[in-house]
Parts: sequence; structure tokens; C-alpha cells
Amino acid sequence: MTRIYITLFTLTAFLIISCAGEIDNQKNFFDNYSDFCGNAYSGTTNYVDLGSGEIFEEAELTMVIRDCEEDVVRIPFHVDEDTSRTWIVKLTEQGLHLSHDHRYEDGSQHDNNFYGGYGDDEGTAFIQYFPADHRTIEDRPARSINRWAKEFDLEAMKYYYRLYLDGEMRLEAEFDLSEPVEI
Repeated sequence: MTRIYITLFTLTAFLIISCAGEIDNQKNFFDNYSDFCGNAYSGTTNYVDLGSGEIFEEAELTMVIRDCEEDVVRIPFHVDEDTSRTWIVKLTEQGLHLSHDHRYEDGSQHDNNFYGGYGDDEGTAFIQYFPADHRTIEDRPARSINRWAKEFDLEAMKYYYRLYLDGEMRLEAEFDLSEPVEI
């Protein structure tokens, strides 16, 4: 009987430590934004394999890390002159959440809006993965295969945004964090 209690205690402790580590990684990842807040960074598309990905292939990309609050960062993502996209990274009670805010030119919400997911347990302080959440899948069942990633490579001073479909990378955008740009 004592063995069972020891095993249960060990298992419980392991789960608590694992969850705490996951939350710490998500918080540490989120904190990376603070060093870059208030600046814009240019980027390029390294890889595109999407049916509608031609808009990214030769585009001038810019991300603006702004509106950095205690629990949310809004990152407008410009594709050439198109400023309709904003990534929202938010710390919530359920964990780190990524959502995509799309707007029409007049500022009204696009029908295809606020999809995303919560960080999973594979993330670290420098990379986080966001599988499609329940709301995203409910709104658009085809997105159940979506998994987004955001990465800080602070050694190379790069930031990456990636989209995976069914486990295969379909889009990678790379931003140069070493030199802010004017917008």
C-alpha cells in the first residue's frame, strides 16, 4: 500500500512540476517581446507552400511589436501595403494564446477572424507552438490541422512565424530583430 502512495505522490509531483515548467516557458517566451516593444522589423518569406500563398512570395513583410501590456502584445503584420492583419499574443489562465485579427480596409472585422490556439507543452522560452483551439475548429473545421509557431532566435536576432498544416510546414516568415525599421 505504501508503494502505491509513493507512486501516486511521485506522479502528482511530476505533473505539477511539468505544468509549472510549461507555464514558466510560456511566460518567459511572452517576456521576450518586452525588449522589442515599440519597434517595427522587416521580414521576408523563407518558405511558402499554400494554395493562396502567392501574396507572401515576393512581399515586403513588416511586423510592429506594439501595445505591449502586462498580459497581451498586439503585433500588426503588414504584407506590402496590406495592413489588415494583427497577431495577438496573450497570457491567459489557460496559458499563452495566439489569435489572428483580420480587418477590412474600413476597420470592420473580417469574417475570417480571431482564429488561433493555446501554446502546447512542446514550447520553450524561445519557441511556442499553437495548435488550433476549440473555437477555431468550431468556426472552421478545416483548420483542425493548423498549428502555428512563433520563435525568438536571440543569438541570430531573428523572429519567425510559421504555419504547419497536418504536421508539415507550409509558411515561414523571418524578421530581422537586429535593426528596427521606420513605418
